Amino acid sequence: MKNGIIFNHVSFGYSKNKSLIEEVNFSIEKGSFVGITGVNGSGKTTLALMLNGIIPHEITGNFSGTITVDGVDTKTKPVSYFAQKIGMVFQNPDFMLFNLTVTEEIAFGLKNVKIQNIETKITKALEMVGMESFATRDPQTLSLGEKQKICLAAVLALDTEYIVLDEPVAMLDYQGAVHLYKILDELNKKHNKTIIVIEHDTDFLFAHAKETIIVDKGKILFNDTTKKVFDHKMELRKIGIKIPQPIR
Repeated sequence: MKNGIIFNHVSFGYSKNKSLIEEVNFSIEKGSFVGITGVNGSGKTTLALMLNGIIPHEITGNFSGTITVDGVDTKTKPVSYFAQKIGMVFQNPDFMLFNLTVTEEIAFGLKNVKIQNIETKITKALEMVGMESFATRDPQTLSLGEKQKICLAAVLALDTEYIVLDEPVAMLDYQGAVHLYKILDELNKKHNKTIIVIEHDTDFLFAHAKETIIVDKGKILFNDTTKKVFDHKMELRKIGIKIPQPIR
């Protein structure tokens, strides 16, 4: 599989004596909706930082193996190259928002990569997350859920084929979380975006992700369709992962 994301014998640690990720192998097909979960400290966020080259380019350590995005090795290109292919939305939106208006916030990334038709792309991105009336608002006056949508809109304006979200609902209330996942579903099904969610809430993964990867102590424990993964109830309970319940 040339297209998609491929991890091939990937290991990473800050020293040779301790690996955060150890001999990881998996692939993510274009157009899929993939969940990655594990208990705190299992290595799932480290995997997210590898997806667009933040590891090993900006966070350095003992890295081995290969990660390719549509056939391009992440070691061979800078993070700025992969930022146009893989959009990242981090857990705390306050770490990503620093401009005076929502429009300026989204324009910032577009200007950095010299994209044309900025105004049109901003308008479309805000419409996709239902935030078109917030264009002139100060991001710091918004709720956490609204801020998260602005961060997602900033990624959508770049029109990346892959969208990675690290614990996107950890700071949202239940209704905000449900609405955000509804948006992600639409992006996946209607716009063919590849969605990769690092998520501790297994209920949302069970409801939305087509495939799920379970990370335990830096290794892949299970990697299959979401239903098959969560059929391993005994093993998952043993490592502290909640067995999901249908979302009503």
